[in-house]
Amino acid sequence: MSAGPAPRFVIGVAAGGGILLVATFVALYRVAALDLPDALLLTGLLVGLPTLTLAQLPMMAEAVLDRVSAYWGSIGTLAGLGLLGWLVGARSGGSAAIGFTPIGIGALAAWTFALTIAGLGTIVVFRQIGLVLSVQESPILRALLPRSTGERSLFGLLSIAAGVGEEVAYRGYAIPVLAPLVGPAGAVAVTSAVFGVLHTYQGALGIGRTATMGAVLAWGFLASGSLIPSIIAHTAIDVIAGIMIAERLMLPESRSGVHEPTSPETEHRA
Repeated sequence: MSAGPAPRFVIGVAAGGGILLVATFVALYRVAALDLPDALLLTGLLVGLPTLTLAQLPMMAEAVLDRVSAYWGSIGTLAGLGLLGWLVGARSGGSAAIGFTPIGIGALAAWTFALTIAGLGTIVVFRQIGLVLSVQESPILRALLPRSTGERSLFGLLSIAAGVGEEVAYRGYAIPVLAPLVGPAGAVAVTSAVFGVLHTYQGALGIGRTATMGAVLAWGFLASGSLIPSIIAHTAIDVIAGIMIAERLMLPESRSGVHEPTSPETEHRA
């Protein structure tokens, strides 16, 4: 009996990802001569996590989604990601090596405001593109949006975890390590593309949207000389777009795929 489309997809992603994982590690460790911790972490960030994300797509599409469990799982993953980026990236140069450099209050406020507006503007632009192209909203993304007061509070914590964890790992750590190998522009392009793939569950439009947003936050990091504005802006964007104005930003809904558990908590729209 032959495997179905979903198992074949997972097997293909796992096989291709495994080959790319080994090739990337060898290139970083043997050819680029990175230290072992950097080669391991960078390989995991650029190949390991995207491969895992893609392999999980069929299961996510058919799963009964429990938002609270999904939030806590993501919070743990993002916290671990940020911690690894901090430990490996700051092991010799301190926190400044991953972008935690001092910045004046005025500059911090200006950069944070500019990046937040640019990030929200990116979401609006891609929404208009989706409307023009008649793209339906990813059912997984819609199902992940908080419904109740408790879920919104937990989503706020998730936003902080994403703002810190993703920025430390993919901007503060990965860009400085990649820049000597492929240049600053190349480092921004690579990390932003990977950042988009990590959000594949949001659909094709979501990949472009998050990749663009990753590039905006990376530019803010490099131009301001500090990662702190990008962290605060990333958190603010997630809170505003995910809690405050989420429904206004949603594209028309696709009815296929994700199922949500039916419960009073799920139905509550406080």
